[in-house]
Amino acid sequence: LANVEGKFVDSTVKLTEKMKLDCVYPKRAMIIQTSWVKSNLTHKENIAVVHPIYGIHIEDNYKGRIHFQNDSSEDNSLYFIKSTLEDVGLYFCSIQTYPDGIWEKVIQIVQPADAFEGPEKENNPVFTEPGGNVTFTCPYNIGGSVQQVMWERIKADRIDSIVLCNTLGEKSFGSDFEERTLVDCTPEASSTIILQNITASDFAMYRCVATGRNKTYAMSFTVAATLDHQWFIIYIAGGISAAFLLLVFLLIICITTAYHKKKKRKRITQALAKALYPTQTRPVNSYGRSNFQGTENTERRREESSLSQTEEIYINCRSVSHKPKKRLLTSFLD
Repeated sequence: LANVEGKFVDSTVKLTEKMKLDCVYPKRAMIIQTSWVKSNLTHKENIAVVHPIYGIHIEDNYKGRIHFQNDSSEDNSLYFIKSTLEDVGLYFCSIQTYPDGIWEKVIQIVQPADAFEGPEKENNPVFTEPGGNVTFTCPYNIGGSVQQVMWERIKADRIDSIVLCNTLGEKSFGSDFEERTLVDCTPEASSTIILQNITASDFAMYRCVATGRNKTYAMSFTVAATLDHQWFIIYIAGGISAAFLLLVFLLIICITTAYHKKKKRKRITQALAKALYPTQTRPVNSYGRSNFQGTENTERRREESSLSQTEEIYINCRSVSHKPKKRLLTSFLD
């Protein structure tokens, strides 16, 4: 991925319908003009020119398929909104500056089928804060002379070249890293780089690939942000507060549920009692219903009393009726 058509490739991007080709000048200078060119097999094709005064000119073949977010800043990244397979190839972003001269970045677009190879070793986490520095050491041992060592930053949709060291100790830096990378290119048993002034885009995976005649060694690293102490305390306090509020909320729900269940059981019990014992469960605090109960009970007692009196009279009649019969029989015989 480092060299294509004799050019050192700064970034390799997977082809998608919507994609971004980064082109940001890394130093402070006056941007005079930015031009985008695609390299075909036989010729170079102009894509667009961005001028801080005259604006943006886009070639007809790319109108409606690309755009720029800001034509007056140092960020002259190219955005594809409707890409096709014909867009695979090499792209050159050339920025004319004053007083630094021309700065160039080479980007290769590859098809999605050309998947990025993963690292052979597990990730080694490295923590730092934005603006800090990170150090990577790749202790390779491939059993022979090392032809080259490549350091890369790997993201989901692209691979950015950091630095390439060859057997002569020569260094080829990626355009985005030359101003802030220190590297030891001596062909020994390990390679070390220091990446300075970490930004948000640098929180990613990094890979070291050492290539020999018969073997290739790879090791990967992951750069993650460390939490500031003050923010860490705030996060902990917020988590405790959230847990306490959740506990109170659950407690309120439990109490409310228990209260409604108890109230429901009471209503059911009262309904069953009314159905089984209607005279005993009728309310006595109602004036009208109390009189009704009193009238009903009085009438019932009167009926019971009359029945009892009737029975007594009936019994007396039976006991008295025997005696006159005897008297009549005696008088008749006389």
